[in-house]
Amino acid sequence: MRLRFTGLGLVIAIAGSVWACNTNNPTRPSMSFVAPVPQQPADGLAYNFTQQPITVQIVNAVRTGAKTVTYAIEVSTTPTFATSSVSQDGIAEGSDGTTKVPLPQLEGNKTYYWRSRAVVDGIAGEASPVQSFFVRPNITINLPSIETPTAGSDVFGARPTFVVTNATRSGPAGTIFYEFQVASSASFGSTLSSSTVQEQSGRTSWTPTSDLPEGTLFWRVRAKDIANGVDGPFTNALQFQRKLGIDIKKAVIAFGPSEVVNWPETARLTNVYFDPADDQILCTEYDDPGWPETEFFGGPATVYANQWIFTNRDNVWYGGAAAWMRAWPQFCKRDYDQDFFRDSLGGRWPFSETVLHTGDVIGVMMSTPARAWPDMKTLDQRSNIVMVNWPNGR
Repeated sequence: MRLRFTGLGLVIAIAGSVWACNTNNPTRPSMSFVAPVPQQPADGLAYNFTQQPITVQIVNAVRTGAKTVTYAIEVSTTPTFATSSVSQDGIAEGSDGTTKVPLPQLEGNKTYYWRSRAVVDGIAGEASPVQSFFVRPNITINLPSIETPTAGSDVFGARPTFVVTNATRSGPAGTIFYEFQVASSASFGSTLSSSTVQEQSGRTSWTPTSDLPEGTLFWRVRAKDIANGVDGPFTNALQFQRKLGIDIKKAVIAFGPSEVVNWPETARLTNVYFDPADDQILCTEYDDPGWPETEFFGGPATVYANQWIFTNRDNVWYGGAAAWMRAWPQFCKRDYDQDFFRDSLGGRWPFSETVLHTGDVIGVMMSTPARAWPDMKTLDQRSNIVMVNWPNGR
């Protein structure tokens, strides 16, 4: 009789024809079976050190009977298995067609080779094909330290800069990168802006390339070793308020006393607008702060305040002392046309090159006499800054 088999059938038939004739031989198993099939880790797969324990998974051995089958696993750092990092036998067979075995923690920065065998009646079958996997170095990356913006802070400007002190790390880490995320909720279900930037010296900063919306926002950051596939933990979500406004301490004072950034805020603007009858008139209303008058360049006229204008150029706010106010309650000054910055504010850069268009946003503030400071100096006090859109028709 002639028999013809292909593939696995051939292996089973041959094994069966040998072992079935020797069922009473103690050196032979009571049924035929083939080697288990390696499934996970897939050949050549790499794991981060922190992904351990790694679980070996095999497809259960095909057999001709219902005899109990156990398995043996070998893991070695050499493909010849001259020495074993893990050697485990007596592993019970899984009931879902596969058998899974978690490995103990292995050393990092090493390639490992693994194979398995099925065992019946104490007799081990042929080894499965050998597969390898790599465990990356044991690298630990800690949390970076938050510098700015801090939790609960007010942030002015549509594109604030986020700054962290660099994270410490241990192990053979590669180049570190920082992943910044900004979202409208602490869950970070979706991000408003994000970026991964390479570590800088001592501290690392990032500025979004698009405007952030006003309101309550959240940000977080983590350090990453991309080359080695190791991510540090994210910082806690930090809440901040993105406000339409200007942080005066970060503004460049291009005309007037630079000390104004430290002057106390003793007045509060209640209404800032362009006169609807003449949009070249800018009005800045506020309650009387009790600022004293002083002689205007020797008198007899007097002044008590200056309007201030702030404009943004290349994401930097520039401020300058502008129109004089003669006596409270004078709130309005004329001649704020589209060429105002070219003709006023001392002709200082960037005002000398600024032309305003419809919808442009500027900042407006009041202070005690400042345009000729320290001449006509009085109390050195100021108001808050209010943002206003440049009117229509420009």
